[in-house]
Amino acid sequence: LRRRPPADAYSGMEEGAAPAAPAKLRKFPCAACGADVVWNPGAASLKCPYCGAERHFPRTTAEVHEHPIEEALAGAHDLGWGMARKAVICHGCGATTTFAAGVAASRCAFCGAPSVVEAPANESMVRPEGLLPFRVDRDAAAGKFRQWLSGLWFRPNDLSAKSSLSELTGVYVPFWTFDAATHSAWTAEAGYDTQVSVQVEENGRWVTRQETRTRWESAEGVHEHAFDDVPVPASKGLPPDLAGSIEPFPTHDLISYEPSYLSGFLAEEYALGAKDALLRAKERMSQEIYAACSREVPGDRCRNLNVRTAWSAVTYKNALLPIWIAAYQYAGTPYRFLVNGVTGQVGGKAPWSIAKIGCAVIAVLLLLLLIAALKGH
Repeated sequence: LRRRPPADAYSGMEEGAAPAAPAKLRKFPCAACGADVVWNPGAASLKCPYCGAERHFPRTTAEVHEHPIEEALAGAHDLGWGMARKAVICHGCGATTTFAAGVAASRCAFCGAPSVVEAPANESMVRPEGLLPFRVDRDAAAGKFRQWLSGLWFRPNDLSAKSSLSELTGVYVPFWTFDAATHSAWTAEAGYDTQVSVQVEENGRWVTRQETRTRWESAEGVHEHAFDDVPVPASKGLPPDLAGSIEPFPTHDLISYEPSYLSGFLAEEYALGAKDALLRAKERMSQEIYAACSREVPGDRCRNLNVRTAWSAVTYKNALLPIWIAAYQYAGTPYRFLVNGVTGQVGGKAPWSIAKIGCAVIAVLLLLLLIAALKGH
């Protein structure tokens, strides 16, 4: 990102209208020098990156509530960001990222691809209801990135150069969260193991060995579970498995969305609607339910487990969650390193070095041959 010098100076903050569809645009100029102020992680203030002046504002008292899923399926009422934002679309991963109007982007924050083009503002985008502000600042995230790189084995030698810290970017990523009460009935075959002695022939001799025999019996049961804030990323640039590597987010600390928190950070537009997000959430819940039911089957093992689940009290929230992202391209493939902007949890992927792995395998084989030769002598 490259910030352009401010064209005008303002004496204060322009107030926008109450949430509506669409809302009036808002700007956040510094009262001292007129530059755009940005959110200061860890402090409830906006800070000017040029003169250091801070502007504190009271934290909103509005709460972020769960809503019946029917409301989301019927369509959003509040649209747009509520402030001036530019948007670019990445030709690599397809993510639409927005940022302050006075900033220019030359590279995608999610995949590191340089092929980004400006896009028109999406006035029909669903507005997030909640948000978790950044608490981990850029220096702390950069330290975690360096620590992660230094701990990697069997990686290319030039990985550090390819994954430059200059690409570490703070992004508000859109998420849906879902609550649900589930009632599951399961049936299965429960296996009970016993050990028996058998006679087997080995090298012309009969020897006694222990074998496991399993007795199968029918079993059934009921499992109930209440899910709370199951997160589903609505991102096009961040794979769900990678987003899951830095969970959990403290979603019970969500505050009401306020455009000023976005100042100085990127924010991705929602790329997944409530209907599709609910399907993904139910798939994730179903996997957890299946695993829980399998643990409830008596005996030593189970087979032919069948689970039938009824869903009720399904509710949702939509919010922006803060993530530091270092995205880079290596040999034409995008890789990412993530830091949870609230908890500091890290996750990421990096390329393997075939040459280093091959050398390690050869070294192990030579060591085994040496040990065998010494034993032979």
